[in-house]
Amino acid sequence: MDLTNWSNEEITSVREKLQAWRIQREAPTWGNKFLNWTGFMGAFALLTGLTDIFFGGPTISNILLTVLGTLACFSWYKGDKQYKKNISFLDNLEQELVRRGHKF
Repeated sequence: MDLTNWSNEEITSVREKLQAWRIQREAPTWGNKFLNWTGFMGAFALLTGLTDIFFGGPTISNILLTVLGTLACFSWYKGDKQYKKNISFLDNLEQELVRRGHKF
């Protein structure tokens, strides 16, 4: 994305919103910790389901456990990927503001 065409007000506005989101996301709250636990529990459910299918044969509960574990891992992966994209974009905004001589 080419930030050179953006006005200072637009860049500042988007930066402030992303900075507020970052502070909220990095706060030590229950919801933020829950996202990490979703990934861990999803991986545990996926591995447990696959192990049970391997040793005990496929049953409805094992397949359901595997599917739910896969969905939880995918959800965690997409959330973490979006977090990294937002942080990278915030860094690009800050670099553009520094290039333009804006003080924080």
